[in-house]
Amino acid sequence: MDKETLLEEKFEIDRLTILDCSKLKFYKDSANFISLDYNGESYFNVRLTRLIPFYSKTTYISVAYDNADNEFREIGVIKDMAELSEEQYKLVDEYLEYKYFMPEITKVYSIKDNNRGFIFVDIMTTAGRKTICVRDWYSNFRMLSEKLLYAADVDGNKYFCPDIEALDRKSLQILEIFV
Repeated sequence: MDKETLLEEKFEIDRLTILDCSKLKFYKDSANFISLDYNGESYFNVRLTRLIPFYSKTTYISVAYDNADNEFREIGVIKDMAELSEEQYKLVDEYLEYKYFMPEITKVYSIKDNNRGFIFVDIMTTAGRKTICVRDWYSNFRMLSEKLLYAADVDGNKYFCPDIEALDRKSLQILEIFV
């Protein structure tokens, strides 16, 4: 690859295309996937991704698809979902809430290491009591800020606690060793 091609590719990666929300027409296609008509082009089975998932649910939403060669292509970014029509906002919000379903941890009952690389965490969440299995503790159960705890179990489910200091004293004592 020559230097000029490398520079062009770097530019494409570094460019942020803000989408005009008034021209976005999201819809569910016959397979119940989210598709999009934008600027005279149709994009099927688009992927919506929160670029700042823990801090902003409705701003900087990437809109992407796979082209005919099955290559990832970003169409652009919705700067603020508030600029969408009510109907479009609802469709995009439902998709994102489903994709980013993350129960909040409200209590920690116990943390047990099975000495085989797995840690079992018994927690209460906004979706009920769960015992989650965590592998690679440092990558999958970590503090993202001074107060924000993030956890991912071996099944790919994600959990969070926005403020561990708001947990009860016993939960904090259990967590103290691990965070």
